[in-house]
Amino acid sequence: MTAERSHKFGGAWTEIKLDAVSDYCQFFNKVLVDQPSSARPFDRWYFDAFAGSGTRQIEHTVGGLLEGTPIEAETKDLAGSVLKALEIDPPFHKLVFIEGHGGRFRSLETIKANHPERGIICEHGDANLKLKEIFGAPPWSLQKNGKGSCRGLCFLDPYGMAVDWSTLKLLADTRAVDVWYLFPLDAISRQLAGKLDRVDEHKQKRLDEVFGTKTWREDIYKIEATLDLFAEIVTSKTRTFDRSQIEQYAKIRLNSIFREVSEPLPLLNDKGKTDIFTILPFK
Repeated sequence: MTAERSHKFGGAWTEIKLDAVSDYCQFFNKVLVDQPSSARPFDRWYFDAFAGSGTRQIEHTVGGLLEGTPIEAETKDLAGSVLKALEIDPPFHKLVFIEGHGGRFRSLETIKANHPERGIICEHGDANLKLKEIFGAPPWSLQKNGKGSCRGLCFLDPYGMAVDWSTLKLLADTRAVDVWYLFPLDAISRQLAGKLDRVDEHKQKRLDEVFGTKTWREDIYKIEATLDLFAEIVTSKTRTFDRSQIEQYAKIRLNSIFREVSEPLPLLNDKGKTDIFTILPFK
């Protein structure tokens, strides 16, 4: 793998995440393999909206006194969500891999070329726009209210706050797609400063897109009155939500468009912080 295509990220928490998604993919396909009938089963689609390169690289040390060799750093390739999805049996009929980074996308095209029989679709660009294009075209555009020949599973593991609310609404409206969403709790908590006036206009607009509403300003921040040095009343909007309350607020927002949303599942990352994994089944 060239330096351009290498994708270094994650740690033990990444393997836990990927194993959880793989287990769910396996369950998803086994349940639907003969549905609605063994003669005419659903076409099962897998969407990886932030697919990366298909693999990930980690560095670890080898050698040492017990091995009788010098200690050296070694790079190792591990399977990412793309390769794990290809291992699912029974298999998906279609696999859609979306990636915005040029080098990583070329790696996905190589994987596609190596598996010509697997119905792989590689899309280069913004995941929100690409998903809109896919669901706006046949066969998905021919389905309404969950009635149709296709069922899907979408894995959203975004770079920061990259998932638009309109994308979640698009997936919910299909009533035919399960969604695994790695909610960017850390990134959102950082953007929600202690005082609302410290959240600049650009960040506020991005939070509008993430939460799908502008009312988070009133929901998460409350007006607080204090006296200044001249005994004048000064008001400001102060954040009242801690991280767990932000989790629950996100769940409430997601429940407004999906029939069922799991409780937030904490996931430790390599910095000791947490995100939440939320499963959003068929509406």
